Amino acid sequence: MQRSETAPFAPGRVRRTGRWQRARRGVAVAAAVAAGVAGCGGGGTGGGQARTTLTIATPGFPPSLDPATGANENSDHFNLAYDPLIVQAPDGSFTPGLAERWSYGPRNESFTITLRSGVRFSDGTPLDAEAVKQWIDHALTLPGGRATTYLKSLRSVDVDDPRTVRLNFSRPTPLLELTFSQILGMGLIGSPAAVKSGTLSTMTAGTGPYMLDPSATVARDHYTYVPNPHHYDKARVRWKKIVIKTMASPTAALQALRTGQVQVAKDQPVASLDPARKAGLKHVEPLTLLLGLSLMDRDGKVARPLADVRVRQAINHAIDRKALAAVVGAGHGRATAQMAAPGDDSYDEALDRNYPYDVAKAKGLLAEAGYGGGFELRTVSVAAVGQDRLAQALAGQLEKVGIRLKLDVKANVSDYMKDLSSGTYPAGTLSFGRLPAAILYQMLWGPDAALFNPYKTSNERLAALNRELAAASSEKVPGIARRMQAETVAQAWFAPVVATPLVVLHRSEVTGVDATPERNVINAAEIRPAS
Repeated sequence: MQRSETAPFAPGRVRRTGRWQRARRGVAVAAAVAAGVAGCGGGGTGGGQARTTLTIATPGFPPSLDPATGANENSDHFNLAYDPLIVQAPDGSFTPGLAERWSYGPRNESFTITLRSGVRFSDGTPLDAEAVKQWIDHALTLPGGRATTYLKSLRSVDVDDPRTVRLNFSRPTPLLELTFSQILGMGLIGSPAAVKSGTLSTMTAGTGPYMLDPSATVARDHYTYVPNPHHYDKARVRWKKIVIKTMASPTAALQALRTGQVQVAKDQPVASLDPARKAGLKHVEPLTLLLGLSLMDRDGKVARPLADVRVRQAINHAIDRKALAAVVGAGHGRATAQMAAPGDDSYDEALDRNYPYDVAKAKGLLAEAGYGGGFELRTVSVAAVGQDRLAQALAGQLEKVGIRLKLDVKANVSDYMKDLSSGTYPAGTLSFGRLPAAILYQMLWGPDAALFNPYKTSNERLAALNRELAAASSEKVPGIARRMQAETVAQAWFAPVVATPLVVLHRSEVTGVDATPERNVINAAEIRPAS
């Protein structure tokens, strides 16, 4: 039986004895995708303002400021105001946050957390075990929120004493360090007073080093954070003000960096990497982002052709992945036919050969399925991390076999995520980070993956493998994970195309922009002045 140790994950990497040797983020940046205006934030490179104000450009904004509802692509809006129970450090290790220590019970069916003492929320309310229990109860009431995805097997929550809370599960539940870290965000705890008052959707009430300044915030455009006077570690408060500015255009974000209007630009397309280097900007690029087409309506509820696996396989054969990798990857991509990359527990090199580019075979499969004349496929995309570029290229290639993509390209990540999960689009371009198979099942493959499986497609073979995975020994995990990936490839649930870096750009006057191979996302709360 696999036992988890009191240490780490990633959509970075989880460093563990045995079972989870490597785990990478996803979030889905859209998973993974999925900044300030000059008058709202950072200023230029000189003067006092540049030393006291940090401005971050990001392509999306949170529909709600309640971290229990938030998607991971808006993580920095939450991480500034909410400390996690468990912190994933840049080296991939798990370290104490609000939790001083934690441990698993027998068979990984319970998880006990002991809280740090002397912590208060930004509204002055003390943090205790009852507050954690109330937070989990709150999170479980939110349809499509973090808890309904990550705590599906939670049976009960016990308060053992004022600083100790125990979670009890109905089946083995690994990777809870990751779940309660800032990466997946279930450990971002809000004040019970704010839960009761119902203000969390528009205000912050966390234990983080900063809190929202509503008087200097315009929803969807820019969000201003100021120091939390109740934070227990004053040394972590490095700025008088932090502004997160929504900037959907990569070109605009790059220009704002060049002129000093922003100091950091998150989640930029790989095509921005070479121009940024030429401009003398710094960059981090450890995350392999998996881009492709998600064929979500696998039961044909909206687009009847997608119910036939031959149609989904035809779509995969109609894609010239090598050609698209060169275009979309801008010289930094590699073709792929699976939602995994080398080093992931579910990666199998042989799967990348499953769908060679073959227009004749694609046409033949469509004819066998009764769609020799082709069909129209509504597809949602977004102008972020190269998805719009991918969508146009896919439309051109699929048209050769009679499939006409009717593209709806959203201007920002938040609107795209809303439509992707709405159940009204049968397909959508997808950018997803790297994760272990256990989390892929929760976030991407399983019927409760609300964001990325809106039609609640289920597959009994995949579900059985997931149950086997949760109880498996360290030695057996990779084999099970590869079988799970193979099932999704055989069923052609996706048409993966290219793996690329997800780029974060920044100016030299800031440091702590730490995305590494072990933890391949930054944490805005760690960014500090370079001198």
